[in-house]
Amino acid sequence: MSIIACVDLDYFYAQCEEILNSSIKDKPVVVCIYSGRGKEGGAVATANYIARKYGVKSGIPIKTAKNLLKDVEAYFIPANLDLYEKFSQEVMNIVKKYADVFEQVSVDEAYLDITKQSNSDYKKALEIMLRMKEEIFQKHKLTCTVGIGPSKVIAKIATDLKKPNGIEVITPEEIPLKVWPLSVDSLPGIGPRSKKRLENIGVKTIGDILNADFMKLVSIFGKKISTYFVRAAQGKETEQVKETYEVKQFSRMVTLKNNTLQFNEIKPYLEQLSKELSETLKSNNYFAKGISVMAVLDDLNIISKSKLADKPINSEKDIYKIAEPLLLDLIKKSPRMFRRLALRAYDLISYEGIESLERFV
Repeated sequence: MSIIACVDLDYFYAQCEEILNSSIKDKPVVVCIYSGRGKEGGAVATANYIARKYGVKSGIPIKTAKNLLKDVEAYFIPANLDLYEKFSQEVMNIVKKYADVFEQVSVDEAYLDITKQSNSDYKKALEIMLRMKEEIFQKHKLTCTVGIGPSKVIAKIATDLKKPNGIEVITPEEIPLKVWPLSVDSLPGIGPRSKKRLENIGVKTIGDILNADFMKLVSIFGKKISTYFVRAAQGKETEQVKETYEVKQFSRMVTLKNNTLQFNEIKPYLEQLSKELSETLKSNNYFAKGISVMAVLDDLNIISKSKLADKPINSEKDIYKIAEPLLLDLIKKSPRMFRRLALRAYDLISYEGIESLERFV
């Protein structure tokens, strides 16, 4: 039987902002997608758990969130999707190492088949995922929640039970105790409308699905969806973890010891990032056609500059050769000192399936 893990980065956008500015960590943090129509136009992308205690949640208007937090010191931050993508790529590179099969489903969530790595042993699976969580936190100061179970659905349910920064194991034998008493909308795929329709026929918990008249379910939802409900509730949903995520870039980021605009102080960081990025490209069997240097300034604004190489590269020397003049240009044009530095490789070419590299050089 398979052992599947679901990895969910906690309140991801807001957590990235807390890492950039540790002074806001103990305050409500709300990351916003602004519409451009007035100072409060737009919606909440995500919020940290402190803000959520006040009723702030994803999707509500920014104006509503500000009203909910009007009596406390809170931070409303415009979403920086490029930055979050860089954080995500770095973390997912770690997550992928712990999987037999890896499937990234969003910027902050992935499924792992860990059956072989764990030898089908749930105790060992737990140990593996604890090591992964520790590596992510040690390297990037990001927390995540992990659920482990016999299927993607059960793993997802397990994850939702222990947010934030938790880990939960649900073995096949534990499904009746841990899963069946949960509200029916705890089953992935059941939203408010489906919940209401199920409650109208007496189905209030996941366990109730198994006691419901199957033909009645079919009459409401159709055979395919009804079969999914039953199989998922049993922990026998069979959707496999699939290697469907196409890697688009690799990146590395570091916080400078001191805010600075001095090239000689920043250079060692760029050299280290070039080395790490080269190692990542080689270990994942990729060349890069593009290199980008990004700086987070002391006011948390971001500047970046990119360049395409004359040929696909993955050596530390070639990466640094392109990155150095980009860095110098950023330093020259920057209005403020650098706080963090990132290096990105993009427009990737895999070794696999390339008959001859000569056609790319």
